[in-house]
Amino acid sequence: MKTTLKGPVSIGIEIDSQTIHAVKMRHGKPGYTNVGNPVIEQLKEIPGPFITDEQIISALKTLHQQLSIGINDAVATCIGGKQVYTAQHLFRKLPDGEMKTALKFEIRKNLSFDTAGASIDYQLLEQPSRKNDLVPVIVTAVAQQQVQRYLSFFSKAGITPSVLEVFPLTVANAFLSDRNNLEKSNLGKTILHIGPDYSTLVIEGTGVPFYTRTIYFAAEELFGKVPPEELTPEVFVHRLSTFTEEINRSLVYYESIFKTMTHSTITLLGSYPQPELLEKISGDTRLKIAWLELAPKFEAKEQVPAGRYETAIALALRGME
Repeated sequence: MKTTLKGPVSIGIEIDSQTIHAVKMRHGKPGYTNVGNPVIEQLKEIPGPFITDEQIISALKTLHQQLSIGINDAVATCIGGKQVYTAQHLFRKLPDGEMKTALKFEIRKNLSFDTAGASIDYQLLEQPSRKNDLVPVIVTAVAQQQVQRYLSFFSKAGITPSVLEVFPLTVANAFLSDRNNLEKSNLGKTILHIGPDYSTLVIEGTGVPFYTRTIYFAAEELFGKVPPEELTPEVFVHRLSTFTEEINRSLVYYESIFKTMTHSTITLLGSYPQPELLEKISGDTRLKIAWLELAPKFEAKEQVPAGRYETAIALALRGME
């Protein structure tokens, strides 16, 4: 029995320099296995490259038409890169206004951009037992100029996002959207999103400290259709080795600072499943490779490569919250 999906709609949109991925989800209805749960209605990929603002806006206009985005649909997207900060801190809970001001002061020395014009948000991971107890807090900061520029893309395309999330949390939410990853463990789970211009490493887990790091590894230059002239075999191997060294450095740092061991598997997301890259990651880190695959869990009608749409799916799920 096939039933037309009706009800709340949420659309997740991820933009990078090479591709826009989008997922349209609705709540399940009779005739589907996941009655009452979200199901995927459409998956869309618009290829780039996206070098100029006008190219991004044009692609979003195309996406607007292809997904028939309505004024009542929830749209969630994310922002990443050099002017985005995400970290866990221990901090005393304060009233919201005071909390943001205090956190802005606390993290200013860690930012590569001015906190005066930054959008600050936070999420308490625990509630304090006593008034002055320190509790773990995930703090995010984004340069306001970057936020305004990013939202202008959507505005000019006739789309109004209801959720704007920082990319490291999108990666973490994608991992947590797979219920197989929710078992309790005292080990940190390592997740790695490999993007065209940079990769995002996240360590997540129940009861373990949250950690994220951006690694500037240009996967598109190594594995894209038109590699640069300077990419000799020696340069290729050097860049791969530098990348895996940074992954190992991050894992060693996490275990030494937080006194928490990490799991023996690294979960991958992204659009770069090249065998030489996967072999290098696994060989140099001594971690098993697993690909995150969410589309089948939400009844996508088409088969898609694992890892490619997972962040867009996580964003669509955020829009349903």
